[in-house]
Amino acid sequence: MKKATYVVNVPYVFDPTHKGAPYSLNGGANWTNGGELKETLLKAALGYEARKDANTPYDMGSDIEELNASVKSNKATLVNKVLGSNYMEVKATYFATVHSTTWIWVSLVDEVLVAYYMNAEEFSEFMDNWASFDNSRKVIRFKAESMKMLQWLEARA
Repeated sequence: MKKATYVVNVPYVFDPTHKGAPYSLNGGANWTNGGELKETLLKAALGYEARKDANTPYDMGSDIEELNASVKSNKATLVNKVLGSNYMEVKATYFATVHSTTWIWVSLVDEVLVAYYMNAEEFSEFMDNWASFDNSRKVIRFKAESMKMLQWLEARA
């Protein structure tokens, strides 16, 4: 696992009255959720154009095509598609069909992006520690980011 930090270089607005999508990168014309914000900020920090939305099909492309990387963050859903009836089935199907070869967990702390780059083995271990199966939706969801999670990532970076 590799860790990198980037200073946020794109202005954005936070408005908690926009439930579910409280961030705007363009003065309020469009609103986005925290995951989409972090993905966009990371792309900008890396010098890539944010030309794809955060919902690129997992088996057809990557969030950051130039890196063949999937970007995940606080409370993310692994994939918004039913891939099995339990955690192990979904995980196995996901890794057998995913397009990405790199995964990036992104945290935003005081206008600094902290990115943890993982390969498939590392991301699988991360999932086993920090994700769970949502039985009602039949998807894998990541837990809310916590100090414990960040300490776990730091210990492996």
